[in-house]
Amino acid sequence: MDTNELMQISLELAGMKEIPADSAIYVPGRDISHILYGIDIGIAELQYAKEHDFDCVIAHHPIGLTNHWKVFNRHLDQMVSKGISKEKALEVIKRKMLIFKTISHANNYDAVTSFARLLNIPFLNIHCPSDELGRRLITQSIEELMKSIENPTLKSLIDHLTNKFYEFQKAKTSIEILKGQTEDLLGNWIFSHGAFTNGGSELAKLYYEVGVNTVIYIHIAPSELLQLLNLEKGSLIITGHLASDSIGINPFLNVLEDKNIEITAIGGLIR
Repeated sequence: MDTNELMQISLELAGMKEIPADSAIYVPGRDISHILYGIDIGIAELQYAKEHDFDCVIAHHPIGLTNHWKVFNRHLDQMVSKGISKEKALEVIKRKMLIFKTISHANNYDAVTSFARLLNIPFLNIHCPSDELGRRLITQSIEELMKSIENPTLKSLIDHLTNKFYEFQKAKTSIEILKGQTEDLLGNWIFSHGAFTNGGSELAKLYYEVGVNTVIYIHIAPSELLQLLNLEKGSLIITGHLASDSIGINPFLNVLEDKNIEITAIGGLIR
């Protein structure tokens, strides 16, 4: 197994043909049989991997990239699918992407990846493919709930997802209603994920305006939440960052294990 094959497997699972801007192979390698995988990887983890004879290190979150923010544009299809006009969606998306682009200029994109090159240890990150797979799995599960009972509530959604995915059961955080009440109907909903990061209050407001009752994010910044709490309409559910990421990552790691690749999971991955 080599790093190109690892990346290709993740792309195929997500139904992607090209490596998205938030994923990359930083140090190529081959003859990989033992992988250290973490949600976040830094210099310490790379050093540990080298000292303990790992063949490769994989991170979930991007580490050495400057254009990873372009993946945020994937929100467009999700927004349009719920009735938001393309013009309004692009207006918000472009504004958010400008912020992300500006922030990227301040980041030290070579701090960790240069150390991986120095150690000469195969190193890559796979972000959007895993998030997209997680989005599909959780979305399919919610669709199953909608078919199984009439007018499910927010509480029934939480119970359903928790029972369905062991990652939610094992997480130290719980799926929570941050806006709304347990007895509120799920109604028209969107699981907004797989597009670099959540859209915060701006995207949620647009969803509420077109009749989406419930927005589901994996996390949200406190300042963005406070803006949404001032609105009279709409519910917001947070599923939890590490658990939700793990749901999209684990199928990829399962495939690798089926190919006799040994996986050591660290750094928040619920395995």
